[in-house]
Amino acid sequence: METEARRGLGYAGVPGGTSSKNRPKGNEGIHVKANWDKFHLVSDKDNIRIDMYVAEALSLTRAKVQGLIAGGHVRIFNKVPKPSLKVKRGMEIEGELVTEEPTSLSPEEIPLTILYEDEYLLAINKPVGMVVHPSCGHRSGTLVNAILSHLGRPAISCGEGGPSSTDTNQRPGIVHRLDKDTTGVILVAKDPKTQEALSSQFHDRKVEKTYRAIVEGTVKKDEDVIEGSMGRHPTLRKKMALVAKGGRYSMTRFRVIRRLSGFTYLEAYPKTGRTHQIRVHLASIGHPIVGDELYGKKTRRLASRPLLHAYRILIGHPVKKTPLQVEAPVPQDFKEFIDAHAL
Repeated sequence: METEARRGLGYAGVPGGTSSKNRPKGNEGIHVKANWDKFHLVSDKDNIRIDMYVAEALSLTRAKVQGLIAGGHVRIFNKVPKPSLKVKRGMEIEGELVTEEPTSLSPEEIPLTILYEDEYLLAINKPVGMVVHPSCGHRSGTLVNAILSHLGRPAISCGEGGPSSTDTNQRPGIVHRLDKDTTGVILVAKDPKTQEALSSQFHDRKVEKTYRAIVEGTVKKDEDVIEGSMGRHPTLRKKMALVAKGGRYSMTRFRVIRRLSGFTYLEAYPKTGRTHQIRVHLASIGHPIVGDELYGKKTRRLASRPLLHAYRILIGHPVKKTPLQVEAPVPQDFKEFIDAHAL
């Protein structure tokens, strides 16, 4: 599912993207072709190293934070601290999360299922296996490549200082993200103003999101709420987890749709948007999503991917100021699994 941080609202293809003129000066000798997500933290702890505190607060590895500090992307009073600096309660820490990306983005003719489109935005039914944004590991075949083609926009080159202002206005605005193997509704802004308005709705938690999932076991309660602090798993760094210390608040409500033979089909309504939130929350109550190799158990191989689908999204249209609800039909692998395990 999509991740949420305290993001800036510049337009560079992802929430929080900034043009080169707005980037922090930090270390003038380092040039990163990257996506930029701003963050602002107010320390609630004393006498802990800043690299450890930021790592806990943002669910990052300590090595990642040390790299951000070295690149000038963590600051206190507009100065870059040493990783060993001890934070004090009330200390304000700001900076940017940086994700490297390819030096160019090219349109690619990849079929898309358009659920809604007007002159300001479009909603797409993302297929399984599609990465949303290009990265060092996925330079082509992404949703952004496909959208550039759909909108008839040219290839975009990113120089050492980032994309030009012309290129910035050509880039589709991805305002939230879905995991590679999660299907369903994803919104894309066509212009900077629309992207800023949509990003604000996500940041202010005004977007209503509904997911469908099939989980292991029989969920006893017809509906319930799962909440707690989420952070990186203390020993398995690729996993997220509900943690006793640190982390960030998370909350998901769920409702059972249908109980199957050994499984449960349900809807999940995440109020927050932490990394892997629905997957972690359902696994935490003993009902991991079927096919989830990271958080699942015995039935990981009963599906070729985690059976998680972004079913519906409800927003306020950023320009028309009317409610806009978009639904993505339940995918075929869901239907087949349900039929195969019906009571």
